[in-house]
Amino acid sequence: MATGTKNDKSQKLQTRAPHEVVEAMEQVKEQGESTAQFIVTAMQGEIKRRQRKKAKESDKE
Repeated sequence: MATGTKNDKSQKLQTRAPHEVVEAMEQVKEQGESTAQFIVTAMQGEIKRRQRKKAKESDKE
């Protein structure tokens, strides 16, 4: 049974992406990798990158 957009383990998000971005993603996804897996991995990588950038900027001050 559906539990809505949020449960104990995850939250459902919806977004629109440009066709070019979706096509590029499809070209680089690994065999057997779902779109959700690709997006979550990409989000985790971007979060880490921004956290490192923020920490580096804080160290300069």
